[in-house]
Amino acid sequence: IIALVVICVINSVQTIGDLSATTVGGMNRELKTKELTGGLLGNGLTTALSAFFGALPTSTFSQNVGIVAMTKVISRFVLALAGGFVLLAGLSPKFGALMTTIPYPVLGGATITVFGMITMTGIKLIIKDELSARNMTIVGLALALSLGIAEVPAAIEQFPGWLQSVIGGTPIVLAALTAFVLNLVLPQVTLDDEANEREALARSEAKADSAAQEKGEKPRVERMQLSGSR
Repeated sequence: IIALVVICVINSVQTIGDLSATTVGGMNRELKTKELTGGLLGNGLTTALSAFFGALPTSTFSQNVGIVAMTKVISRFVLALAGGFVLLAGLSPKFGALMTTIPYPVLGGATITVFGMITMTGIKLIIKDELSARNMTIVGLALALSLGIAEVPAAIEQFPGWLQSVIGGTPIVLAALTAFVLNLVLPQVTLDDEANEREALARSEAKADSAAQEKGEKPRVERMQLSGSR
């Protein structure tokens, strides 16, 4: 039960990311609150409905983000038509067999393009916000831990089995948990705050150097250079 709850929570995080990336990539604007709540509500209802059939929780299809970002097509009619093709492929073996005749080079080229657009849309989302030290720390640690454990699963082999299944199953779980915790723990510092801190530090260093010169001592920078040369 705990594992399924974690999956549902991470699934909601993925849904938020997919919805945000779709609006940014397809419409060049931020996600509205009404759209976010509607998307989460729809995903929650389908997840609850899937439980009645003994199925796993549903999730948004991230590959569609790349397609929307590339084509800029956000028509509901097109999405409904694509859903009809999926249903037809699942209910009609002949239609499903017809879809498998698509050459692998065509599928490979489309897949590379789609995932490339997904990556660039994610980068666009990151740089859309200010790249402060706090934000870069959150993004960097989330990516490093998730991708690192995915490549070296032996790093968590001493953890309990249930914890290994939660954070080692898919990288997005650990990335979401890391980003969520760091966002709560790290202080809210903007680029303006960092600039003010640097200016205050520079002023204090200038005062210290002027005071040292009045006393006949060398400035702090020269003292550091002399100590480094030794």
